[in-house]
Amino acid sequence: MNIRILGCHGSQVPGCNTTSFLVEENVLIDAGSITSTLTAEEQVKVDYIFVTHAHLDHVKEMMFMVDNLWYLQKSNPLTIVSIEPVIHALKTHLFNGLIWPDFSSLPNAENPVLRYEILEVGGKRNIGSFAVTAISVNHTVETVSYVIETGQGSMIFIGDTGPTEEIWKVANSIEDLKAIFVETSLPDEMNHIAEMTGHLTPAMLMKELFKLNNKNLDIYLYHMKDFYSKLITRQVAAMNQNRLHILEDGQTVRI
Repeated sequence: MNIRILGCHGSQVPGCNTTSFLVEENVLIDAGSITSTLTAEEQVKVDYIFVTHAHLDHVKEMMFMVDNLWYLQKSNPLTIVSIEPVIHALKTHLFNGLIWPDFSSLPNAENPVLRYEILEVGGKRNIGSFAVTAISVNHTVETVSYVIETGQGSMIFIGDTGPTEEIWKVANSIEDLKAIFVETSLPDEMNHIAEMTGHLTPAMLMKELFKLNNKNLDIYLYHMKDFYSKLITRQVAAMNQNRLHILEDGQTVRI
C-alpha cells in the first residue's frame, strides 16, 4: 500500500504543506493540502476523506476540492467520514451556505457533490476496500485517530494529540499492525505549550511510545511547526531510534 504525503507540517509557510495523506488513489486522511498538490484528474479519483478533527490546517482545502468536483462532474459523491462532532463542525462553520456552499444539497439533494458518513468511536466500519475504526485522542477539540485495516496489514493515523491512552491499547491488540503515523509538533523546550495546546514534543512522544508493546514498529512523525523543525529533528535523532522516520512533503511511504 502506498501513502503519498501531500502535506505533513503543523504550520504553513512557502514550501510547507499542512496535513493530508493520500492512501492509494482514492482515500485521503485529512485535507490540509489537496487542491494545491493534486491535479484535477487525481482529485476526481478521491472517494473518501477521513477527517481527524475540524481545525483549519486539517480541512482548509476540502472546500476548494468539493467546488472543483462539482465543475468536473464527478460521477459519485465525495464522502467525508468522521465522528459526529467533527461532521457537525464542518456543516455549521464551513459548508453552511455562508462561508461556502452546502454541497450536500448541490446540485440537488438526490444527487449531491458531497455526502457525510458518521462513525461511532470504537465501532468498526467497512468503507471502500478498508475496515476503519475511529479512536479518540487527546486534543483541544474532539479528535480521532484512524485504524485502517487491509488484507495486507493495518496502519494507524493519529490525529493531533497530546498524551493519550486508548489508541496505544488498541495498537497493542492489532497483530498485523505495520506502521503508526503520529505528530511531534514542538521541541522539548516548549513542553508547557505542547501541554496547553494538545500536542507532543520528542520527549513526550517517547513516553507515549513506551506504551507500545512492539518496539520495532515503524513510526512516522509529522505535524512539526516549521519554525522549530531543525531543533525537533535534532532531538529526534538524539533518541537513536531507527524506527522513527520524519516525513517530508511529496514523499511516498510504502507499507
